Amino acid sequence: MIAFLAVPAIRKLMVVPKEDEIRVLLVYHPAYLKNAPHILAAYESVLQEEGVPYETVDVLQLTRVDAGKLVKTVPVVIMPDNLLQSVPAQFDDWTKQYLANGGNIAVIYDAGIRDDHGHFREHAAFADIIGLNYITYSTAGTEAYGYGYVRFSSKENRDFFQIPMGKTIDGLVLSSYGYGPLKYPLARNVSVRDIPETGIYAYSEAANNERFPSLVLTEYAKGRVLYVNLPLGHLKANTDDLPLRSMLRTFLFDVVEIPHITNVEQGQGGIVINWHIDSSIEHTTLPAMQAEGFLRPGLRASFHITAGDFRDTPLDRLGYDAVGAGRGLTTLLKGYGVIGSHGGWAHNWFSENITKGAFAEPEIREFIAKNNISLETVVGYKVIEYSAPSGLHPQPATTKILEDMGFIAYYYTGDTGSGPNRTFYEGKMVSDKVIAFPVMPFGRTASLGEMYDLDHKNETEVTEWLFSILSYAARNRTVRLVYSHPYDIEAYPQAMKAFIDRAEAMQAAGEITVRPMSDFARFFLRFMSTTYAFRVKEKQLVISLKNLDDLAGITIALPKKSCQKPTAEGIVVREDERYYYLTVVGKNEKEKLITADTR
Repeated sequence: MIAFLAVPAIRKLMVVPKEDEIRVLLVYHPAYLKNAPHILAAYESVLQEEGVPYETVDVLQLTRVDAGKLVKTVPVVIMPDNLLQSVPAQFDDWTKQYLANGGNIAVIYDAGIRDDHGHFREHAAFADIIGLNYITYSTAGTEAYGYGYVRFSSKENRDFFQIPMGKTIDGLVLSSYGYGPLKYPLARNVSVRDIPETGIYAYSEAANNERFPSLVLTEYAKGRVLYVNLPLGHLKANTDDLPLRSMLRTFLFDVVEIPHITNVEQGQGGIVINWHIDSSIEHTTLPAMQAEGFLRPGLRASFHITAGDFRDTPLDRLGYDAVGAGRGLTTLLKGYGVIGSHGGWAHNWFSENITKGAFAEPEIREFIAKNNISLETVVGYKVIEYSAPSGLHPQPATTKILEDMGFIAYYYTGDTGSGPNRTFYEGKMVSDKVIAFPVMPFGRTASLGEMYDLDHKNETEVTEWLFSILSYAARNRTVRLVYSHPYDIEAYPQAMKAFIDRAEAMQAAGEITVRPMSDFARFFLRFMSTTYAFRVKEKQLVISLKNLDDLAGITIALPKKSCQKPTAEGIVVREDERYYYLTVVGKNEKEKLITADTR
């Protein structure tokens, strides 16, 4: 049984005990693992968070395993960046045999670029199966690697690889909040056989107008091969979660269609509407929000409040004043969602002191605690959600403070465009107890006010962006966070009203759920403590689940192409075009065994 551990741990492949268990293999070379254990931890973290049964394996051991036999329970082998630059000479033949038997392989960035002595090859180990030679050091020298923008070939290709519209400029070029278009590491590559243009989903564009395939999905023998010209593990380990997560989800769930556990309750996507309330101006805007229908009891939001009575400097009386002038409004908001903390007492004062270096860990802790005490006095419950004023969230210190104080979720300006996760910072997981909820950007902006002031977006553009987030969450069965301030609504009232209306309609139709971030975080943490396994027994797939707290809402995704529709007591079965979704509905069930006939 695959166990989710709080901190990713390296587990070696044990072929005999696992021979009947479906899983994905994550391959490494021990010589490279010594210098990059954080890369393996990054991949493991994402696989764990996506409910993927997996096993790590030394490539030197894997070459001794019968590929034809292994493929029966291992549908995918992942060759990560940084961990597999060298492979044994015979591994080329092994991969081709594996593909010939119907296996599928993901080759990431620099896997197989060196020989056994650590020298660059003239021909990358996996060039033949991809159709590209992605190590050109012998001809290009130091120009073999560089930087460039990642541009998708079409909006349809962007959507296929689960990149939100808002994570791009002009719908095609990968970008980020506060930065705009991003330059990513790239490897020069050259074609070794014809690859259909339809198999190239994105290109890396270098400064000299050269472009190189950066996202390729092709066929070899009876299998599928994914090539990604990005160091996905390195990016994840350094606060850019989305590329690794979206590429793996697409390949594993949409291309290969493996059985897995969804990380959302009932397999249903969700939206967090996160309002940041940080000054006295909201004494006017909040009543207007209620009167005009922007607040609805069925669409429970996360309201994060800076509680102090000043904003910029002490005694300026520009603060929200949660225990004074803002007390009645805070009580009102309880009926529309969950109250959380928006940092340290006075919004601009707190963030500016962090920027200047005047506030370090002791001061950050002191004023978050002060903010909490004030809010808890009004709302009558413990505050467990957080967002940093001006997005200033020094890692890992701030998250450690939140963990100590019992928070379970926070708004985050790292990992932008991605879903809730245990974020990494400088190669280390920051916390396994406090879940980061990355903000969803619109190019270089995220709040409605920024879109108006910086990019001069019109109502139609903002409406399209907001609708795209709803569609994305529903289609991909995932959670995304949208943030703004109540005072921003006046810039795009029609767009925001249309968004609220559509979110309400989609929730009523069972397509998504709109809830506070702490609701999603509680389920995510319970999901992460669930152990499970998919075992092949003759002509059946046996799924075992165990959670010491409760399995309610835990959902299994079974591919229709390989499984027949199962029935079992205590589960509800839903379906889409590719999967059956089996949700545990019984309360206080801690173990479950479900059997499905295979095709």
